[in-house]
Amino acid sequence: MHFRVNCARSWPILAFRALLLCILLVSFTFNVAAAAEIARFEPLDPPSTTAKAVYVTDATSGTELFARDADTPLPPASLTKLVAALVVVERAKIDDKVEIVQEDLVDSEESQVGLVAGDMLTVHDLLIGMLVPSGNDATLALARHVGAQTLSEPFTPAQAVAAFVSLMNDKAKDLGATASHFANPTGIDADGHVMSARDVATVAEVALQDPVIAEIISTPSAVIPSEKRPEGYGVTTTNLLLQEGVVQGGKTGSTPKAGGCLVTAFTMEKNEVITVVLGSDISESADGAQVNSARFDDTRTLIEAVRSDYLWMNPAEPGVIAGLTDELAVWDVAFTTGDLLPVPAASASQIHYRVILSPPGNPQSEVGEVEFYVGDRLLSGLPTFQLETPSST
Repeated sequence: MHFRVNCARSWPILAFRALLLCILLVSFTFNVAAAAEIARFEPLDPPSTTAKAVYVTDATSGTELFARDADTPLPPASLTKLVAALVVVERAKIDDKVEIVQEDLVDSEESQVGLVAGDMLTVHDLLIGMLVPSGNDATLALARHVGAQTLSEPFTPAQAVAAFVSLMNDKAKDLGATASHFANPTGIDADGHVMSARDVATVAEVALQDPVIAEIISTPSAVIPSEKRPEGYGVTTTNLLLQEGVVQGGKTGSTPKAGGCLVTAFTMEKNEVITVVLGSDISESADGAQVNSARFDDTRTLIEAVRSDYLWMNPAEPGVIAGLTDELAVWDVAFTTGDLLPVPAASASQIHYRVILSPPGNPQSEVGEVEFYVGDRLLSGLPTFQLETPSST
């Protein structure tokens, strides 16, 4: 990477740039030598929750906001289905029809759509059944359908589902979810079936970039068409915070071993924030019903902490970060988006930056980034683009 000067300018600007270049080159040389020693900003300790693991990240800027035991592998319950959904949209045609077979149906104790054997549903409709009410029956039908495409006949439904689970494990590795391993596509408790809170956030960020998945996990309710039931299958989200409009999307999960699990996405100013809780408390009501509201309360607590413990700065606005906009103007570059920079409120006065530029590119092309630091720790970086192509002599 290089710092650069435009030589075809008026002499005052040229002299200023040359002086700035010398200063930056000295800083750059020092920083290259020390690059290996630069430490990332440590996310803040989250407020008290019942969850065993917590992770909150600003997906837009790549800034980690809160973390506790974020890399500990834990049972993820139905958060597993986000990985299953990514495999489905990657490998199946959304309008393909899938016939429901007896092996897809599940016990009454499991979350389900209530599918009927012999019915025909599209992949898209089964994705709704998998992600909105967290239907294990819809999940098994999709896993069998996609897994079967990797096998030569004859094979059993169970073998097709196992093949699908192998694809899920491969997908997790591809995404860098290194603490994850799956034994089934639904998230029911099983030895070795785990994800970390950080892995869940990684998967959720990718899932939110897929328009089909993003739309479905933001859907409060739907009616799935059926060839067997004229009224269709009415489904409602299991995500109470989505029903209340607190978040824009997410996925729930709960099992006796996993406890209450929840990943959500909400907008903070212009940025998208992802929260994950694993292992929130589950209790039992007087009539013996399972009460898993703690995961929602825990997430509400985290959302409030994001709003109170961080400031959301626009580094492109003059004066927000002293000297930055003037320096970017000197180099004819600007930020590529209007994304905001989350800054710990208690450390706002310690924010400083470093501009790193590559050789000049075409107008609107990405040519470097600005790194933001809290003290000596790297908080995050935002890319810059070329406003114009400087000429040279």
